[in-house]
Order: sequence, then C-alpha cells, then structure tokens
Amino acid sequence: MIRWAGSGLLIGVMLLLNACEDNTQGSVVSVAPRATSPEASAIHTTAPVGTDESMTRIKLQSLTFGENNSSEGRVFQQWKATDVPQEPFQVVYHLEDVSVNATFASMSEEERRLLINRIRVEGNADWEIVDSNTPINQVRIQFHHAKEPFVLRVGDLPAMTFMRKEPVSFTFSSPAGRDVPYLLVMAQEYGPRLRIPEGESSVELVFSNEMRNDLPTTIEGVPVTARWVDSKHLLVQLDNMGTGEHRMKEKYLRMDNLVDASGNRLGGGLQGVWVQLMPRYVWRYADSGEMAGGGTRDSLYDQLVISDDKQSYVGIVRLGGSMGDGDGTSYSYILEQKGKDPIVIENVFYSTIEPDQQPIQWIDAKTLMYASYYGVFVYDIEKGEKRILHKANPDENDNINYAAYDTTRKQLHVLAYENRHETSQLARLTYLSGDTVPQRMPAYTTSVLVAKYSELDMTITPTPEGTYWTRIQDGVPYTDYINQAGGKFTTKGIARHITKQGVYLQQYEKGQFQLQASRWTIWQPGKAAKDIANPPEGSATFASGTDLFTKQDDNRYVKYDLLRNKWVDWQAPNGEKVAEPVQGKDGLYRANVE
Repeated sequence: MIRWAGSGLLIGVMLLLNACEDNTQGSVVSVAPRATSPEASAIHTTAPVGTDESMTRIKLQSLTFGENNSSEGRVFQQWKATDVPQEPFQVVYHLEDVSVNATFASMSEEERRLLINRIRVEGNADWEIVDSNTPINQVRIQFHHAKEPFVLRVGDLPAMTFMRKEPVSFTFSSPAGRDVPYLLVMAQEYGPRLRIPEGESSVELVFSNEMRNDLPTTIEGVPVTARWVDSKHLLVQLDNMGTGEHRMKEKYLRMDNLVDASGNRLGGGLQGVWVQLMPRYVWRYADSGEMAGGGTRDSLYDQLVISDDKQSYVGIVRLGGSMGDGDGTSYSYILEQKGKDPIVIENVFYSTIEPDQQPIQWIDAKTLMYASYYGVFVYDIEKGEKRILHKANPDENDNINYAAYDTTRKQLHVLAYENRHETSQLARLTYLSGDTVPQRMPAYTTSVLVAKYSELDMTITPTPEGTYWTRIQDGVPYTDYINQAGGKFTTKGIARHITKQGVYLQQYEKGQFQLQASRWTIWQPGKAAKDIANPPEGSATFASGTDLFTKQDDNRYVKYDLLRNKWVDWQAPNGEKVAEPVQGKDGLYRANVE
C-alpha cells in the first residue's frame, strides 16, 4: 500500500519532481497567464531588465510545480520550456507547502551559483534552495506555510505569483423537477464515484467556482460530449458507456484540464470522476423474501450490513483492491438511518479483516466495528464519533492479522504479529469489556502464505455457545472449538461458515512455497468431519446467510445442498429472473426492478 508519511514526505515530493523531468507531456492546466485576482494585482510584477548573465530561458528545459503537507504530496504542473508563458503568470496551489523545480541544459557550478543569486522572492514567504541530492543542472525552491500571495523571479523568466486557495469542487445536480438518488464518494486514489440509477441519459455537474469553458475528456484524452449550461453548470451526455461489474455501466470523465477564471483547479483527488449507472435493485432477505433496507439509495450500494433492530444499516461501495502488495480491499462506508440524511463513515477504508465476509460489523444497534492491518476501530452512530480500540505500531512490526468482537461475552480478540519483519508468529490479545490494556498470550500461533503477498487470516468466530479459533499445526490450519464450559474440540481445516447443521471447513495442504486449497468438509464438534462435494472448479466460494454459494462463468449462482451433497442452481425466493445472492451473515440478495 503506497502512503506518504512524516518527514519522508518532502523527499517523496522531490522524487516525484525528479521523475517528471523526462516527461514532456503537458498535464494539469493550473497556471494562468497574468494575475487577475484582487490579491495578485496588489503585488508588483514588472519583469527585470535582461543582462548577458540573465538568459535563464535560453537554457531552461522544464519547469515543474509540486505541493505537499504532512500527509500527502503531488506534482500538479509540469512544463517543457516551450510551454512556459512569456508573460507574468499565476500559480494556484492547495496544500501548505509549494515547490518549484527548474531543469536546465548543461550547467557549470559557477553558472548554477550565478543563477541562484538571481532568484528573488517578493512577499512574506519562508523559502529555501534545496541542495540535497540535486543534480547540478537543477534548481529546486521550496516554500513553507506562506500566509499571503508572493512573487518568485528566476532570472529572465516571467514573474510567478503564487497563491494558496481552496480547491474547486463539484457535486451532482438532479434534472429540473426530478429528485434523482445519487452517491458521490470521494474515493481519493481510486477516483471519485458518482453513482446514479440506470436510465439517465446525461449528468449535470455543479462547480463551486465560475469555470472557463474547457471540456472533460476520456481517460485517453478524447473530448466527451458535453456543454456548459453556464459558468458553473456542466452537462455531460452519457453515451459510449463501458460495462462494469453487476451490469453496471460506467464512464470516466478526466477533468484535470478544468480550471476556474483565476486558474484554480480541482483538488488532487477530484481531477476525474467515474460516472456509474447502477441497475435498479431492491434488497431482500433470502429466507423470507421480505424487503431489506428501504432507502432511496439502496440500489447504488454493493452490499448492505443491517443492524439487529433493522433501524440502521451501512451501505458499502467496493472501490478496488490494494494499491500495493497486499491482499485487502478498499471500501466506502455510508450510514443509512430511517428518516435521516446519509453519513459517510469512511470515504476510503482499506480492509484486510472481514469476519462473516463483511468488512464492517454491528457490535450492537448503536456501534459499528471494522479493522485492517493498522487498527481496530469503532463508530458510535449516535455521537458520530470514531475511536480506536487497538492500534498497530507506526513501524508496522505488530500489524494485525485478525480481529473479532464477541457480542455474547463482550470481548475483543486481536491476533497481532509479534514482529512482522522477522517472524510470522502471532500473539493473542483479549480486551475485556471496559479495559484498555489487553490480556496477552504470546506465541499463540503463526501465519502462513496462501499467495505471494497474502497470509492466511487466522479467523476467530464467536457464537453464543462457544468460539471457533484457527491456528497452524504441522504447517496447515486447524480449528479449535471451545464451548462455554471450557470443553475443547479440534479438527483439521479453517472454519469458513458456521450453521446449525455444522461447520463448513476449507482444507489446505502444504505446497512448495505456500498453502494449496484442497477440499471441503463439514464438522460438528465432538464428531468426525465428513467430506462434502467440492465447489465447481475455478469458482470462488462465499457464504450468504446459512448457505454456501459460488458464481459461475455464465453468471449463474449455485449453492451447496447438504441433504443431496451436491451444488445446485440457486433460484431467487420470490422467483425474480434477474437476482444475485450477496455475501454476508444477513443472507441478502438483490433483485432487478423491471
């Protein structure tokens, strides 16, 4: 997972600036010739008189602008020498610090020194020349926490007026006389998602500032069919849509060329948006066929997680897999409550721990819990507050392998690496109700690879009658069941789904480098495990409610029939022709509304 962190951020931005020197393609048009704003007009920008020693432009090869703060950094503009304006221009940036990197043709130490001596800054700005690891033909200038606009002069280049502003933003506008349900999820590096129901032929975006008349493009840079209704309202036709998951249609709007009248641009995570047309679904319980959820945005979610009192639920948007070498998935969590506006709990949460095959769970009717490598978190829906139950160390040597909350006994169980950089050994930590310091059981078990960058989750599954624990024995997973009376029963395999009929276990065998999934069994503690028919080859098995399912290549779903010991076609309880079961303990399926 790629992250900016702490003091390494400035180094990261500098590396980004260096990496951009060989890129000769123009990018974000965020710099506007001639300062026109009231703030900029108050600064004197008369160009200096040229001299023989001041021919900076002749040797200039590229000019790159970057910005950063304590948590993120980016390059937001890069120009070849021929792209640099001839007249004074304005640079608008958003984060706390801004930097400029100029690359020149071959330059001697003396020429570089003379150039640096000709750098002038007008205004109240804290700045420095960054020399660390800088090639002789580059000059890098860093500005810190400027409160007001300032002007930079470099030799005979035009004066550059720097101004920090809030980024331009946008939202969705329903067509006149209609109230179209929508979700606008600010999904950062995954790209914002604007989800609306299928059937819409256009989408209107409303911008926070008055914009110039540039139009969005496709991801390849081809203009899309769009027009400005006025300087703030952009109407985009939804033609030539691509096909996504679950019959969704989508179109990417690249908007990094859109700027307002002053040259200000969209924020770093808003320079493009996925417009997604979602099929019109209703959600139902598979055991009864009754409606679940009931909100206007339900068909825009990929999964619902419903509270026991059914007064609240979390709508989940699946954003995508890990951006680095990891086995997790990133999600957005949106809280829905009857008669209330939706609340975004997390725009992006990278989840690696999913008890009951759900990335977020209800502890009680007022409290949610979710976890990842880096921590276990709870969210109080009444207070709207998020707090940490358990946090991994910043150096990540004790990252979390698994976490589960026992609602019967009011305990939080965490399996954490004792030193992830040196061993796969896991400690077991148990937080009793109200305690902030856990009971610790060192060397509880180890983890083991199931793929190149993925270790098996040592699942913990509490039930009212007892708890199922996974541990490694002889290099493969085993399950221990400990009941309320303290009785212990053990069998080979990892518990994947627990039902009244028995526990479904996935069996693994040792491979050359990692575990290999082999077969499935069903087990009742105190009895011998029995083999069951394997799922169809090449399919991914998931649990929904009380059943095991797989999805076939032809989009059919099959479920395991215990009485017949075979996998059979699944039929929606109400006979819907287009429907699909969705993983999770609630046992939901979504059916298309004709």
